[in-house]
Amino acid sequence: MSDSFLLNPLFKTLEEDLRQVETCLEGILQNKGGAVRPAGEALFRGGGKRIRPALVLWSSQILGARPQAALPIAAAVEMVHGASLLHDDVIDQTTLRRGQDTLNALHGNRYTVLLGDFLLTQALEAVCAVGQVRLVRVVSNAVAEMTLGQILELQHQGDMQTRTEDYLRIIDGKTASLMAAGCMLGGVLAGADEAQVQALGMYGRHVGLAFQIIDDVLDYWGDPATLGKPVGSDLSERKFTLPFLLALEGADSIQRGRLAHLLEGPVLGGEAFAEILALMEAKDSRTRSQEMARDQARKALEALDRLPAGRAREDLARLPGVLTRRDR
Repeated sequence: MSDSFLLNPLFKTLEEDLRQVETCLEGILQNKGGAVRPAGEALFRGGGKRIRPALVLWSSQILGARPQAALPIAAAVEMVHGASLLHDDVIDQTTLRRGQDTLNALHGNRYTVLLGDFLLTQALEAVCAVGQVRLVRVVSNAVAEMTLGQILELQHQGDMQTRTEDYLRIIDGKTASLMAAGCMLGGVLAGADEAQVQALGMYGRHVGLAFQIIDDVLDYWGDPATLGKPVGSDLSERKFTLPFLLALEGADSIQRGRLAHLLEGPVLGGEAFAEILALMEAKDSRTRSQEMARDQARKALEALDRLPAGRAREDLARLPGVLTRRDR
């Protein structure tokens, strides 16, 4: 649990529970990891914000004490997330994540895909062990949404006709769906009624959208040393995220033609990136993107109004502000 997010007082309330989630992950790899155990351990040692298991844990406390089953379910959600990162790195040919070489860079694509598949199966097994069909359905639906979001992103990669609506559909699938699922899983475990479970899911979905928008802002204006990767990586891969799309939609025909020309080559050079960034700043893309993230955060808070008051709801209410103010 090395990520600086845990230094935030909000995450301190979950510190011991998150340590137990780490123990669950370690136990699964030790008992069943076999040949992929070292790489799996390296993946989870690599840090990460552990936001998704935190959402499970907080949501599971929404009606009072945390059920013991929340720990393996939180670990399962983190395994699904880990699997998605591995598959994304293979698809995107990523070689650096969180300042470290990716597993596909170290071990190759075939090994990395298989490790991701192993994590998915272990996640489903952990969920099945709780003995509630509803939990399995929630996780399965989230994995399906994530897959469709990834496919949609591939279909729009390099497409200058991509709109902000397309982008929102992509990140709703790739990122927000698992955060929504984590919140719903916690609610089901807590014994929440259907309206409360759906409210938790809506909260998680808006939190996920806010989180990803800020992630995409940082890809242009973040500190590479803090991010653990170079800025502009999405644009280099011709992934048109919100800041770029806002500039593109506000560009005139001459500016659009210039953008298309700058993106023609196989490699995006530093001068080309700087020119594109200057246009984005002229169109106020950073501020507008941040405001859209804050709007999603506000919608997340509105969803919480349907949930009972208490410490868990208070912590969930503080999370969107933490996520939208972050620098990594």
